[in-house]
Amino acid sequence: MNYGLMRRIIGFTYTLVILLFIGLGFCYSNETNSYYRENASRFDDYWTVNGKLITFPYSNHEEFTIENTLPKVYGDQILVLRCYYEHFIVSIDGKEILEDRPNKLFGKETNVGKKEIWVPLSEDYSGSTISIHLEMQKALYGSELSEGFITTRSGYGIMQLKSNALSAVIFVLFTVTGVFEVIVSAFFILKRAHLIRKLSFEALFYAGWFSIISAQWIINETRLPFILFGFMTGFSVLTIISFLLMPLLFYSISRTIYLRTDPVDNAIDIFMIVIILISCLLAVIGYIQWGWLIYVAHVLDVIAMFMVAYYSFSSIKKEQQLNARTGIALANGLFIMIACYALFKYIVNVDNNYTFFIIIDLMIYIMVQVGLVYRRIGLNVREEKEFMQAKIFAFTDELTRLGNRRHFYTMIDDYEKNKLPHNLTYIAIDVNKLKFVNDNIGHDAGDELLVGTAQCIKNAFSSSPTTTISRMGGDEFAILIIAGKAEVETRIRNMKIMLGKWKGKYIDGITVAVGSAAVWENPDCSINDLSKIADKRMYEDKALFYKEAGIDRRTNQNS
Repeated sequence: MNYGLMRRIIGFTYTLVILLFIGLGFCYSNETNSYYRENASRFDDYWTVNGKLITFPYSNHEEFTIENTLPKVYGDQILVLRCYYEHFIVSIDGKEILEDRPNKLFGKETNVGKKEIWVPLSEDYSGSTISIHLEMQKALYGSELSEGFITTRSGYGIMQLKSNALSAVIFVLFTVTGVFEVIVSAFFILKRAHLIRKLSFEALFYAGWFSIISAQWIINETRLPFILFGFMTGFSVLTIISFLLMPLLFYSISRTIYLRTDPVDNAIDIFMIVIILISCLLAVIGYIQWGWLIYVAHVLDVIAMFMVAYYSFSSIKKEQQLNARTGIALANGLFIMIACYALFKYIVNVDNNYTFFIIIDLMIYIMVQVGLVYRRIGLNVREEKEFMQAKIFAFTDELTRLGNRRHFYTMIDDYEKNKLPHNLTYIAIDVNKLKFVNDNIGHDAGDELLVGTAQCIKNAFSSSPTTTISRMGGDEFAILIIAGKAEVETRIRNMKIMLGKWKGKYIDGITVAVGSAAVWENPDCSINDLSKIADKRMYEDKALFYKEAGIDRRTNQNS
């Protein structure tokens, strides 16, 4: 990653936006009396049901037939009626000309994608009576005839692009920036950037995917993809899946920003993933309709918004002054309020103009969240390169290949710039009998003892992405980890088992003294305070070891 590549990506984005506006210019320069009849004309007046005039939007829970008289039409035009239907039959002057076909997905019949009726027209139909027998979908939020117009397929696409220009621009920007964020964050995560940056890059990774999925949902809501390419059922399913993933990604971003790794938070994350997978599987096998997944998405929306509101409130409550985290909490609150309003408009009327509010909401959310992430990361590529080189030469212990004391204190500085995570634990480790090994077997054996200890510590703790391990000097090691009490105890127990089984050229089995202290049990402590508590407990553990072994600690002789 370099400045040249970044300039090319920005240039590509700029070009896409310019081309988009050129396209919009052609749309708006199209003449109403064009010979090619590319414009759409409204056709939602003078429809009747049982001889009575109706107005759009129109809903009816029973099967019904609507009738109207067609104006002058041409052979390249279509009649489009927007409604969520189960079944329809179209007749011209009493003669049936069109009937819907069963929609099938993965071999199972489904009503997903049944949201527009397209009736091909012919010049012979001009002035004729058109009758459409309809059975509407029985949806929780209702289903109704919302719009009708006569147009060509290209004219329909132009009309939608004109009326959804903002959505099209947001789609391009969100997609390009989202892809860029995913690539950059994945690059630095795989590079194993140090902890605080790694967590920030994880937040950027989720934010990138959130941008991509949101962009996909936004453009599908404009109906442009299936107007241009067809596959109404496929794009409808894609819209539903995007809508399902958005609350999960929203929650994941907030978790990484607030450093939430409690078992409850993990359980909620896993619960949302499992619900999405089960729901999609049940829809694939035809046990439930794909449309029902919208209701599942709304449940996930409520869960995600509640948890993020809780994180935001907790953050504001703990902070004593306004800062970046307070700002992000307030932005989250604004996002949730606008999202709830848009969801209310959708529930009241599924064809309501709720998309505009969601677009504005997403713009606010992504700008604020990603802005905070970029601020935390300080995406300076040259600085990152210098950091990686410094880490190799200055932050690594030559013998054990773990971080050294300088590296550890750098991590402490990063932590103390923010509120310490609730589950941050400091673990102090000291190797037993190092002096005895050096004096009686030799310094090569002593080095092997330290290397073996380092390997076992790394094997027990490095699988956690929130772990920092360093050799502080001599036979002393220190660990910082964000994890619950049970996880910390399990990892310490596994480490001791590995140490007991370790075998080398000189050493057969290793014992260590361990002490730990966590923020949750010492809420007002600094990391320095935690280290003192952990050291005290570690020395108590060491004293107990020598007492039980009957060995004088200083002379390493039997007492």
